[in-house]
Amino acid sequence: MATLEKIRNKSVLLFVIIIVALLAFILGDFLTSGRTYFGDPTTVAKAGGQKVEYQEYQDRLSRLSEQSRGRNYDADAASQQVINDILLEKLFQQECRDLGIVVTDKEISEAMTGENLHPAAYQTIAYLSQQLGLPAASGADVYQAMNAPAKYGLPTEAGAQIKQIWADTEKQVEEQLLGAKFYRLLGGLFGYNELDAKALYNDNAATRHITYATKDVSSVADDQIEFGDADIQAYWNAHKNEYKLNEELRNVDYIYVAIEPSQADRLAAQQAVEAAIAGLNEKPGTEAVQTDSRFSINRATTAASGINDRRLKSFVTDSVAGTAAVINQTNTAYTIAKVLGTKQGIDSLNVTMLSAENPAILDSLAAALNAGTRFDQIVDNTTIGGQDSLWASLEAPGLDAKLKAALTDAAIGHAFVYTDTVNGQPASAIYRVNRRHAPVTFYEVATIEYGIDPSNETLEKLTQDLRTYVSNNSSAADFTENASAAGYSVQTAQVGASSSRLGMAPDSRKFVKWAMEAKKGQVSPMLQDDKQSYLLAMAVTDIYDDGYLPATSPAIATQLRQQAMNSKKGDKLLADYAGKASDVAGYAKAMGVETAEGNVNFNSPVLLNMGVRESALQGAIAAAEKGKTVGPVKGNHGVLVFVVNDVNTDNRPYNAEEYGQRFNQSFGMGRLQSPLPLLLGKDKVKNKSLNFISGVGE
Repeated sequence: MATLEKIRNKSVLLFVIIIVALLAFILGDFLTSGRTYFGDPTTVAKAGGQKVEYQEYQDRLSRLSEQSRGRNYDADAASQQVINDILLEKLFQQECRDLGIVVTDKEISEAMTGENLHPAAYQTIAYLSQQLGLPAASGADVYQAMNAPAKYGLPTEAGAQIKQIWADTEKQVEEQLLGAKFYRLLGGLFGYNELDAKALYNDNAATRHITYATKDVSSVADDQIEFGDADIQAYWNAHKNEYKLNEELRNVDYIYVAIEPSQADRLAAQQAVEAAIAGLNEKPGTEAVQTDSRFSINRATTAASGINDRRLKSFVTDSVAGTAAVINQTNTAYTIAKVLGTKQGIDSLNVTMLSAENPAILDSLAAALNAGTRFDQIVDNTTIGGQDSLWASLEAPGLDAKLKAALTDAAIGHAFVYTDTVNGQPASAIYRVNRRHAPVTFYEVATIEYGIDPSNETLEKLTQDLRTYVSNNSSAADFTENASAAGYSVQTAQVGASSSRLGMAPDSRKFVKWAMEAKKGQVSPMLQDDKQSYLLAMAVTDIYDDGYLPATSPAIATQLRQQAMNSKKGDKLLADYAGKASDVAGYAKAMGVETAEGNVNFNSPVLLNMGVRESALQGAIAAAEKGKTVGPVKGNHGVLVFVVNDVNTDNRPYNAEEYGQRFNQSFGMGRLQSPLPLLLGKDKVKNKSLNFISGVGE
């Protein structure tokens, strides 16, 4: 009874503990994946009142991946590009609605089926026209075939496919027509006025011939000035807008370990290849490596003229049948070649082919061809189609042996009807061999690839070494400080929610997620990419979330320090030489330098021997009176004293229209790389795509 009484007395406490634990679980899940309970759980990004929903984002990303198959494809970079593209489209469409800009059905119809096809439609229309056997690109005829496929000898499903392609193309055309109207309207807002045109004329047409003297900041030793962190901060304060952030950033130190074969792996690969060469030279064909999965075998029969690889071509033409050898070795693979045999054959022939909707007329068509009727006089691309004077190889893979024999034995210039069975049904066509190349030697060649891959032992050692290092250096300071002694190189990167990767590490978007969720000073576990090409560990060394990249950021610290020091040295030079002379020659003597002559154009990116980014000096020269000594004036790289001797416009008279157009090109729509910032205004993109990436860790 006493025990039961204690339980009763503690029941309230137990209840509170259970509730607190449950709340901790819920809040913990909320904090790690807040999209689950509140906010926009399916929103990947939003800006300007528009949202990118997960499903449309995923659909667009899948299509892009499919289109990029076989090419170098960066999924992480593509992910961010898709977000920007969708936002741009939605913001643009909203802007057009607000402005009342529309594209009419008549405009789309004219662009798709008119005499002058819109550029966005031409390629698709031309391709479909070619597939339909039309003599020229015709949107009207493609449209007719789409709605009446039987008239063009097409199955119903072909018409449906064309409709889908047509709809997609119509959408592209509409977007471009809408864009053209929008940009015409926008272009009026960026147009020049009389002051713009005249200012550009003055800046470009006028060349100022000056005599000058300069003193570089490098002439001032570091110990000649008092310089410290306060000077760096002061310089940063004066230029802080250059370091404005669009999103929170994390500074990350990371160790990147490529998973590469060890020396032992390379030796083992060399021994395996040497054994394979010996076996290939002893045994017929490719029996020596046929069952070894480490070797990839490709066979081909080709004439020497069909071999593009110089090394393979040389080996094939110079080797005896049955010989194998390594023809190429790289850091990651061996390429072995073996000549399996040779034979004589016809390299290629020129052939004319004809088919008809009604096979019964083929005999009369062949007779007409043999009687001298031209190909273009027979083909109507409706019921009769074909190709004239097509070069084809008789050794092409997949060529039917029966057809090959018929073309080999055919008399030159004689059209004949060839009949075969396709899917159990007779199929007939007309062939005429116009020309036939003389027989050449064909080589049956096997090319065998052997990849030099890291062994399991190598991977285990790389993994264990990095895992041990991370375990022994669990603070950001230790992680960075002790790397060199352990044989690792530390790299630094800054990442934000919109970063497509971590530094130069490919396919590392999920590691960005870890960095954005970690605390300052936290070290990651040992991580590995999905393709098992590298290992990685990182530490978050700083978090920047107050709207500006601070002066202490490693991304700008070195450059900022040098700029601040140059500015301080420039101040010293000003103090040393101000008022020391009355002309350029006198200042040059005081500075211990020679005078020089030069020509200055206000818009030139490089100023004399001073370098780039010297806008203050260029402005002083442009504003100076002719014949008046000016200076010293401080620049980014030193101080300048000068006198304008003459101003030359090269006899180019002022023309308002000419310089107005040049103004528009330089400062108007021509400078608008992307309309996204313009459409956003003061709003920012809120990128939440990291919420849709699975967490990382061991």
